[in-house]
Amino acid sequence: MRFFPLILGSINLFISISVLATASPSSSLLESIKDAAKRSSLDPKLVEAVVAVESNFNPFATSHKGAMGLMQVMPSTADDCEVHEPYHAVNNLMGACECLRRLINRYEGNLKWALAAYNAGPTNVDRYQGIPPFPETQSYVAKILKKYTKLKRRKHH
Repeated sequence: MRFFPLILGSINLFISISVLATASPSSSLLESIKDAAKRSSLDPKLVEAVVAVESNFNPFATSHKGAMGLMQVMPSTADDCEVHEPYHAVNNLMGACECLRRLINRYEGNLKWALAAYNAGPTNVDRYQGIPPFPETQSYVAKILKKYTKLKRRKHH
């Protein structure tokens, strides 16, 4: 929430506006994203899109379901992804990128299915043979792909 002054004659009011715009990542965070992506043979812009949607570039983000850090790793998958310090930006990125790479491999390059599995778990993607009919997961996949497309169109980065 951000507060902005609204001046009406001699009365000053402060109104709150929820800012939905994506935060701008620091250059060092972008370098960490690039490094982690390349180590897992991922497009850095894909990883940037995931981080933007998952945590809005906040390494200390925690979801209401308990997902942690930049790429919102669940405690149950943190060990499998070798994310031992979920709020440490580089450890979170390295481990989560490796998990995302495994999902992309599992679904033979089908990015939509891999992203759905990243969000809802591979069990659900397997059960429904595609993106599960969960509004949250469907919205998640669409947001990531939209952000990824937008980032790919940018020339510098």
